[in-house]
Amino acid sequence: MANLASRAQEPDDLRRRAETQLSRLVQQSVPSLAPENVEALVHELRVHQIELEMQCHELRKAQAEAEESRNRYRELYESIPIGYVTIDSTGRMIDINPAGLALLGEQPVRRTPTSFNAYFSERDVHRFILFCREVVAKQEPNSGEFEMKRARGGGFFASLQAAPARNDQGQGGCLRVTFKDITRRKEAEEVLRRHQLELEGNRAELRDLAGKLFSAQEEERRRIACELHDDHCQRLTAAILEANTLAKVLRTAQPALVPRLESVRKKLVDLLEDFRHLAHDLHPRNLDTVSLASSMRSHLKEMADYAGLRIEFEEEDVPGRLPMPIIVCLYRLLQESLSNIHKHARATHVRVRLAGSPDRLTLTVADDGAGFDPGRPSESRKGIGLTSMHERVRPLGGTVSIESRPGEGTTITVTIPSPREA
Repeated sequence: MANLASRAQEPDDLRRRAETQLSRLVQQSVPSLAPENVEALVHELRVHQIELEMQCHELRKAQAEAEESRNRYRELYESIPIGYVTIDSTGRMIDINPAGLALLGEQPVRRTPTSFNAYFSERDVHRFILFCREVVAKQEPNSGEFEMKRARGGGFFASLQAAPARNDQGQGGCLRVTFKDITRRKEAEEVLRRHQLELEGNRAELRDLAGKLFSAQEEERRRIACELHDDHCQRLTAAILEANTLAKVLRTAQPALVPRLESVRKKLVDLLEDFRHLAHDLHPRNLDTVSLASSMRSHLKEMADYAGLRIEFEEEDVPGRLPMPIIVCLYRLLQESLSNIHKHARATHVRVRLAGSPDRLTLTVADDGAGFDPGRPSESRKGIGLTSMHERVRPLGGTVSIESRPGEGTTITVTIPSPREA
């Protein structure tokens, strides 16, 4: 406070010394002046005196504002909850605020501990020194995260921001550093990282289980299809042949029973055809012997005849040999897409495209049907089986996208990495 009082008296002292010097100057100069110039000189001196008084007033005002601003800065400096320290090029602390002392575990009475570098862990102290040198060399602010330690033991993670500065003598090479404890955030990030790793592991396990599930499903379908074809269909065929033989006998012995027997025979024929279609849908035998494109073309012809649809098929650069999981996946997705079109779309025209490229296989199924709004959950679940499609392609690293609008049809695009990319 004494220092502030002495500074406040400086303008008054300056004024007294100026008036004394001015009086001496007038006494020396006036005798040599002509009488007509004395009045002009006095007027000029009065003007200068008023200017000096106004300048002194402005100086007092500026000094008061500067003192108020400095006090506000000091209050902020000492009350902010973030550590604030000024260090020189060697890491010696020139000044540090109370929050900084608290973070370092130092007592407030010890105003300026020796070296800021001493509060960094052995693992990060060299990195912090290089960090400071870079800020000084580039004369640009920088930030980083470091592991620090407290005076009384214990460590913490800190986020630092450093900016180049000058000391009280105006010399460069100093840094102003703010730092705060981010231990909780780092712990939360570590927990999140572990959870993400666990989640990725669970997703990989889920993909593996989904792949095994679909493989088991296909194997079971194959077994049922073989049983239907090799057992039940053969037994039905034998029953039809027996009915034909019995009909020949009854035409002479009991003609009245022939129509009833013919009705039974026709039902057996229809049942045999249903069994054959069911066996084919469960596992088309030609999937194992012909190309995917040929199998799709055969199925599309059957679907066009059955559903009365006009179906166009286009293939481009499709590899002749593909792994069986990819063949089965794309064939099943085509089956499901066509089934949904037949049940829900009220379409008349369907375009199917199977294309290959160096890195992917793409199946596109587009119809001119009623379409729907994929954004409405009730609509997206309406027979489209989109979730099931996603689950089927996920083990192969593929994706399914759907584009549709009410009244504008629907386009389903399935993309699977090529075998060498999968």
